[in-house]
Amino acid sequence: MDIYFQLIYWAFQPQVWIIIGIAFILLEIADGSLIFFLPMGMSAQIVALIIYLVNSRILPYEAIPDAWYWLLVYWMVIAVFVTFLLSQIRKYKKINSSGGTDDLNDY
Repeated sequence: MDIYFQLIYWAFQPQVWIIIGIAFILLEIADGSLIFFLPMGMSAQIVALIIYLVNSRILPYEAIPDAWYWLLVYWMVIAVFVTFLLSQIRKYKKINSSGGTDDLNDY
């Protein structure tokens, strides 16, 4: 039970979520696809912000769940939303590009 209580303690610390977010954003720099690592990193940062605002008593305590595994669910739902948002931004930029092609050899 001691390991379980430690997991609960660390899951509700915003610093842990910031570290997770930075790690995923650094992995995105190596990958560059904007589909997996960047949304996971951005959603971890959002979860860290929510936990911080609850700990600072800016948001009500009911804004975060009581169980640690629901934080993971929130993290994944936010990541799916950010992925959808990034794909829409990518489509918008591709449509409104200034007539250029994606070919690297066009100068």
